[in-house]
Amino acid sequence: MTLTSLMSVSSAKQEAHHLSHAHALYKASFFGPFRVTREALPLAEPTWRRNKARVLLKWFLLNPGDLFSMDQLCTLLWPDLSRKVATSNAHVTLHYLRHVLESELAAGCPSTFIRHNRYNYYWFDLHDVWWTDVFDVQYLSTHAREAERKGEFSRAIALSCQLVAYYNLTFLPEDIYEDMFSPYRRQHEYAYTQLLEHQLQLYTQTAQLDEALFCALHILSVDPYSEDAVKMIVAIQLQQGNNTGAIRQLDDFQNMLKEDLSIKPGKELLALRSSIMNAS
Repeated sequence: MTLTSLMSVSSAKQEAHHLSHAHALYKASFFGPFRVTREALPLAEPTWRRNKARVLLKWFLLNPGDLFSMDQLCTLLWPDLSRKVATSNAHVTLHYLRHVLESELAAGCPSTFIRHNRYNYYWFDLHDVWWTDVFDVQYLSTHAREAERKGEFSRAIALSCQLVAYYNLTFLPEDIYEDMFSPYRRQHEYAYTQLLEHQLQLYTQTAQLDEALFCALHILSVDPYSEDAVKMIVAIQLQQGNNTGAIRQLDDFQNMLKEDLSIKPGKELLALRSSIMNAS
C-alpha cells in the first residue's frame, strides 16, 4: 500500500473516530508543538522530547489501525542503519513507548494500544480513548461541507474559522526537516490554502465585505501570488471609491510577479486594470 493510499484510509478512519475532546483520556496535538497528555497531565515530558518513541507515536496516531511490518518501521525511523541494529532499536523504542503510554503496565502484559500479530506486523489501536486535533480537523472539514450544502452559511463559516485557527498553528513545526511527515505537511498546507480561498467565497456570497477583505489579506500572507485575493481586495477598494488604491494594488502585484517569478498576471487582472483606468 502506498503512502497516498495510507493517508486516504487514515483520513476515513479519523473521521469515523471522532471522540470529543472532553471525553478523551489521551489527547495529542499536532498543530503547534506536538503535545500528548493523559488525563490532562503531560506524558513523559521532558525526557522523551528527542526520543524516537515520540516520533513513532506521531506516526501511529496519523495512521491508526494500519499495519506496519518491522521492516517498514525500521526504514521509517532508522533508514541509514543496518537491519540488525535498526530492529534492536525498534524493539527498545516500542517497549519504551508502551511504558510511556501505560506506566502501570505490568511486565509481560500486552499493551492496550500498540498491538502486533504473529506475522510481526504492528498497529496502533485507539481503543476509543484518544483525541487528536488531526481527527478534529477531519471532523470540522466534513461538517463545514455539509453545512454549506444545506445552505447553513453562518455555520459553515464558523466551522471554517475553527479550521483556520488550527492551520495557523502549523502542522508539526518542530519536524519541518523530518521526511516521513513531509507528505502530511504538504497535504495540510494545500488544505489550508484551499480553505482560505473557499472561505473568501463564502464571505463574498454572504456580503460580509469586511470579513472578505480580512480573509483576502490573510490569503496573501500565506500565498502572496493569489490572484483571487488580489481581485477581492481591488473589488472592495472600488466599492469604497478608492480607485487609486485599487490601481496601486494591481501594480504592486504585477511588479511582484515580474520580479519574483518573471511572469505577468492573468488576463482578468490585466483587463480589470484597463477598465479601472478607462473609468477614471
